[in-house]
Amino acid sequence: MQIGVLPPGEPGVFRSLLLPEAADALARGEALTALGLTENGLALGAAAGYLENSQFQLISLYVAPAYRQRGGGRMLVDALLELLPGHAAGMTVRFTVTEEEHRTIAPFLAHLGFAREDDHGQSIYLTTLSRVMQLPFYQSQPKGRGTPLCELPESDLTALAHAAQAAQAPLPPGGLHGEWVEKQVSVAYLENGVPQGYVIGDTSWPGGLTLSAVWSSGVYPTLLVSLLRIALARAVERYAPETVLAIQAVNARSAELLRSLLPDIEPISFTYRYPLSSVDKTLSE
Repeated sequence: MQIGVLPPGEPGVFRSLLLPEAADALARGEALTALGLTENGLALGAAAGYLENSQFQLISLYVAPAYRQRGGGRMLVDALLELLPGHAAGMTVRFTVTEEEHRTIAPFLAHLGFAREDDHGQSIYLTTLSRVMQLPFYQSQPKGRGTPLCELPESDLTALAHAAQAAQAPLPPGGLHGEWVEKQVSVAYLENGVPQGYVIGDTSWPGGLTLSAVWSSGVYPTLLVSLLRIALARAVERYAPETVLAIQAVNARSAELLRSLLPDIEPISFTYRYPLSSVDKTLSE
């Protein structure tokens, strides 16, 4: 097997071996480092990434299933690592387990010498509605006030968006008017027209639900718990018990809250890093 550099421009036969965002970036001529793996002229795999804040972000790594277990993946990673001394302090890989084969990524990276990084709570957690229904947290009668987004006037939605932006609070992809937002499940609380918090659900997860944005003004300490319970109760009413529920934590505090309320949730997003011994001072500043 041989390794070659993919020049900027159309990735050609390697397009199907790169994630779409990597292939498109290469086609646009962006500052992307991409390698191709071949054998006897046949494209077997590819890897791609870019330099950001002295870290090389590996965003795409793939070897065709029929050619795995032959060292091709290691060859691609090793070839990239050989390019980095003097340019990067290390290589970082972030991935989310959305398919069964993704579970092999962590042991593969560990075998190459990568170590799992602390994500400071910024993880995606996974459970199902049926598991949520069995938890004491869910079985408690929903309390407090919360209105589904589908029942809020446009003026309240605008106020919610402005309050969230002012507080630099998380918003779902596309904002509160995004195409994925599930307005029947998403709930918010406004007091005298003043936004106090929300829990936003969306359908961006294939075949499931995502709780993608949670925010509270901090005026009412228990508001988030109340809104979360109401949102989950509405989800249970509308979706089958086996529906997958993905929850995005944005910091250590929100991750701790999720783990305390839903102790059986599993992290499915991970960050691994391979440190290099040195980097040019100008690049690390």
